[in-house]
Amino acid sequence: MRHEKLSPGLLLAYHDYQSEGEPALITHKRSLGIVTSKNTVKPTKSVIFIYCNAEADLSELSQYGIQVNQNTGSVRTAYLPIDSLDALSEEAAVQRLKPSRKLKLAMDVAPGAVHIPDFKSKTGLTGKGVIIGIIDSGIDSKHPAFDGRILSIWDQTLPGPGVIEGSYGAELTGTQLTISQDTDGHGTHVAGIAAGADTTYGGVAPDAELIIIKTDLQDAHIADGIRYIFRVASELGRPAIVNLSLGGHADGHDGSDSLSKIIDAETGPGRIVCCAAGNEGNDNIHGQATIPAKSMRGMRFNVPLNQVGIVWLNAWYSRNSELEVSVRGPNGFVTPFQKIIANGNPTQDYDLPDAQVQVATPGADPVNGDHNFFVQVRGKGKTPVQGGIWQLRVRNTSSTDTRLDVWTLDDSSSVFFTGQSVKDSVKIGSPGAATSAITVAAYTTKCNYTDIDAQAREMGMELHGISEFSSEGPLRNQAQKPDVAAPGAMIISTLSSNANFDRSMTVNSKFVAMAGTSMATPFVTGIITLLLQRDPKLDPAAVKDLLRKNSSIPGKAAGTFDNKWGYGVINALNL
Repeated sequence: MRHEKLSPGLLLAYHDYQSEGEPALITHKRSLGIVTSKNTVKPTKSVIFIYCNAEADLSELSQYGIQVNQNTGSVRTAYLPIDSLDALSEEAAVQRLKPSRKLKLAMDVAPGAVHIPDFKSKTGLTGKGVIIGIIDSGIDSKHPAFDGRILSIWDQTLPGPGVIEGSYGAELTGTQLTISQDTDGHGTHVAGIAAGADTTYGGVAPDAELIIIKTDLQDAHIADGIRYIFRVASELGRPAIVNLSLGGHADGHDGSDSLSKIIDAETGPGRIVCCAAGNEGNDNIHGQATIPAKSMRGMRFNVPLNQVGIVWLNAWYSRNSELEVSVRGPNGFVTPFQKIIANGNPTQDYDLPDAQVQVATPGADPVNGDHNFFVQVRGKGKTPVQGGIWQLRVRNTSSTDTRLDVWTLDDSSSVFFTGQSVKDSVKIGSPGAATSAITVAAYTTKCNYTDIDAQAREMGMELHGISEFSSEGPLRNQAQKPDVAAPGAMIISTLSSNANFDRSMTVNSKFVAMAGTSMATPFVTGIITLLLQRDPKLDPAAVKDLLRKNSSIPGKAAGTFDNKWGYGVINALNL
């Protein structure tokens, strides 16, 4: 096994599998691309990213049961038995192996607030001839707002032969579209904002056609979906924009992660990707500390009582430093300080009286050159992780001060930093961190609406301000994100008939009110669709330039950047 080729998260999962077998992977399944078979004869499989030379021939890997989804490209996705990771790491053509991570799903007043109706009236643009790709929870294809405009659905959750980009899931067209259902409702709502056709709650680009990916939220499969949308659009000779109202925090928050790399490689003239900034504005998921040279610092994080089966800490720091890592439990027991282990297996186990702790401290990540370590905490036996205040203890053995950024990851989204460790910034992760992506923050244009039972509903948000839930930049490498802000609360859009929403959120039998950067993103996707109708060759840089010149932060000079607002709220009038 070439341990140095595996990223820390994948190392921890593989380490647990080797030590404890199949049962250890049940928890990892919630975060990593682990697929446990219902058939005990079939092996547990994993969805991963393979980094290699762009023209490398990986066909021989099939002898190990490894199914590579692309024949070319420097970052490819694959599906393989966990036991074959050993053989895969020994392949000379393979440079790095990273796990697929499971991401999270992150129109009456809103269009007028940013002058969409005026712009459309002046230009006559409706999105005709442009394809909008929605990678989300699916779509209610029977909703009248999308009548006749859904070209295909690749439902990655259904059994089937798949498509060119991956031999899994089912591609549906025509009368088959109704086989795929949106039981969550998120994707239908998003699609309606971008392209719904309705006289009252219509989307921004009502004549655009749709390609839908119902995803299982594995970021490797999201990458496959992007490739699928752009390939189909290319075959039809159409420009396309992909909407990603989803995200996660298991990456370096600098655009070097696998999904961001693929977005940057796939975008170009007439090929745009629009991403949500994220909804963690109120959540203390990010900790930051500057550790002076030859000193130690502690970062406290809270684990709720009897709620969490496993906790991960995803930590990154500069390539020019070396840190040693220890963990202290609520009862004061500590693990030894663990150094960087550049050769051999960098994962170490520690059995504390109140927890099982694994720490992976490999050498520098070859993609961005920085150091990434993972800490994993599990309860004893089948009990949850002990609740209380934990501490990540970090010792700087370098001769220079070092900034450490850490994000909490857990199976219930309830672990948070506390005390001086909390840093309310750098909370835009993959895929919003992608350099070429247009990353969208949420702005509040509406706080009141009337529900289906004629009850007046009011949300406690600041009208005409940045939405409090909207995640803040910049990126870890100081790159500026988000790019722009758009209406994201409370947005009324299409309701999936297969989803269960509380009646307090539904406006009528066809429409529902929701808030999030998930809602702001398709708003910008719709605007860019109109721009692509006018100029099908627009590339990401040109789109960003147009948006930047036509956006501003209230009360500030045009061109001003802010970590919450980006370059501000879009004014579509002069686009």
